[in-house]
Amino acid sequence: MEEFIDSETEGEAQDIELQNLGARLKELYREYKDARRDIEDEWLVDLRQYNGQYEPDVIARLDSQGARSKVFVGLTRTKVMAAYSRIVDLMFQASDTYFGIKPTPRPTIDPLKMMEMRQQATQEVAAASGLMSADGMSDLVAERMAELEPMFLEAEKEIADEAAKEMTVDILDQLIESNADQKIKSAIMEACIFGSGAVKSGTVSIDRSQSYSRVMDEQGNSGYALAMVEKAVPDIESVSIFDLYPDPYCTNLKDCDGLFRRHILTKRQLRDLKDLPGFDGETIEHIVKTQRKGDHTEETHERTRREISGINDQGESRRYEVLEYWGCIDGQDLEDHGVELGDDVDVTQQFDSNVWLLAGRVIKIQMNPVMGYKIPYQIFPYERSPHQFWGTGVPRMMRDSQSTMNAATRIYLDNMALSSGPMLEVNSDLLAAGEDPTDIHPWRVFLREGGDGAMPAVRFFQPIANANGLTSIIDIFRRFADETTSLPSYTHGEQTKSLNKTATGISMLMGAANVALKSTIKNLDDFLVRPMIESLFHFNMQYGTNEKSKGDLKVVARGSTALIQKEVQSQRLLQFMSLLGNPEDQMLVNRPQLLKQIAESMDIDPEAFMKSEEEINAEIQAAQQQQQMLLAASQGDIAPDGDAGMGGINAVM
Repeated sequence: MEEFIDSETEGEAQDIELQNLGARLKELYREYKDARRDIEDEWLVDLRQYNGQYEPDVIARLDSQGARSKVFVGLTRTKVMAAYSRIVDLMFQASDTYFGIKPTPRPTIDPLKMMEMRQQATQEVAAASGLMSADGMSDLVAERMAELEPMFLEAEKEIADEAAKEMTVDILDQLIESNADQKIKSAIMEACIFGSGAVKSGTVSIDRSQSYSRVMDEQGNSGYALAMVEKAVPDIESVSIFDLYPDPYCTNLKDCDGLFRRHILTKRQLRDLKDLPGFDGETIEHIVKTQRKGDHTEETHERTRREISGINDQGESRRYEVLEYWGCIDGQDLEDHGVELGDDVDVTQQFDSNVWLLAGRVIKIQMNPVMGYKIPYQIFPYERSPHQFWGTGVPRMMRDSQSTMNAATRIYLDNMALSSGPMLEVNSDLLAAGEDPTDIHPWRVFLREGGDGAMPAVRFFQPIANANGLTSIIDIFRRFADETTSLPSYTHGEQTKSLNKTATGISMLMGAANVALKSTIKNLDDFLVRPMIESLFHFNMQYGTNEKSKGDLKVVARGSTALIQKEVQSQRLLQFMSLLGNPEDQMLVNRPQLLKQIAESMDIDPEAFMKSEEEINAEIQAAQQQQQMLLAASQGDIAPDGDAGMGGINAVM
């Protein structure tokens, strides 16, 4: 009985500790959320600007001024889509990938291979010297191992090269199966608009699929049965930055002490968590039953984003708010919640952990399972700002230009409307009874009664049109938008008088514009591609079944190097080809290889257009045979139509 009471008391104490930890993390989440409000406001301004909508205070001011123009020049959306399209074109090319797997410069020899090398050296030294004592052979064995090392290193390099190819194929297959390209593109779009995008990778999910398999019944009859197949796969997920709350004192993820992600789940999605490893199903079910309408409290940015999108509120959301925390947790808290740390572990230390909260209660807690104890979120900036965690997007870069263009365009339209026709000044005392001065039409006659003849009853004057000055302001700030965003108008189809419209000229201009995007592509390399591909690499090294893909390898992000260089390389190859105008130079160049590289630099499959060596040799041989036949025909041996000539007949006779 006492043991039962003790165990029950211990369970209650553990539950209290869980609630205490949940309360502390909930309070920490509130601190992170309050610290992010300023950048949230900036994001909402960016979103309105992208959607061509004025801020509420601007709309209120325009409404108070009466019948004034409210037009919004949609240049921001054009610039954002131009940036997004150029980045996607550079990152996702049909003939190349945005990452690479390569062997390390000096591959290490496998321990088993090292033992094999030592054994071979020992046997060779023993056979050559006749010595059997290990002491006497140690120096000779060491010398022989030094001689054998280059050969073994070369063999290891060949194995590593093959492993790199296999690993690349495995990762490409995982990216395709997880639809990673679309998820990355979604994050890139957020980065272009808000200045930062986010992708989650490094964790493992359970892929459940149904398939039919042949089975035998008790009578020995075969048939097919539907079975559920489960497989551990690397998880890649696009995450909105509105759902992420990092440590407010950090400037990058490396010095981030913790990060919260806010999940808004339906009742069914919440209950699905019970089937995943580590989640407290009893607590989840208890909260679902006690809070049937959910506990989701709408944030200001959620409501504002729906208003911007034109979505009206329709009652309660009936959803649940689940917080996912990645950061440091005291060892004592982990032990109190049943996490085994080991006997020799100092529980006063902090450990990287993962905790899930629902209604302020812990529903999952574990040590950080990610390789290297990293936060499994890759948050990348469009353009980095010094001493800031969040980046700067296209709308914020051109905000002043957009605001000035909007104001100038509104004034322009108001002025054009005002000066589109004459205005009238009417002296109503001089008009005849029944005359309506607001009734204006051609050949209108105003009747007047008495008064001084020098004083007109109706006086016309024309307002001044200021179109030239206003259009100059609009053009100036349009060019300012080009400069501040590094996205010239010709990159999205704008034709200007000074534009060089030749193929070479446009190619050079587009290449120069891509160089301006190189810093953005480099940010994607450093903060997205490399950590994401490294997470897949570690997954395959730990859990992959393809042993051929494992080796001394490293991940290379190639976006800002190979992809940008390809644009420049295309121009240089075309310039080089233009120098080969005379026959003497053409004899010194492998022209098919040159054409092949030009096609590859332009993302054109050379195999689809260029002839193979067999086809070229066959055509050369056919041409030579035709030439020989024509030569023989000219000498009278064979008629041009292939029949024997007179010389052949005389020879037969």
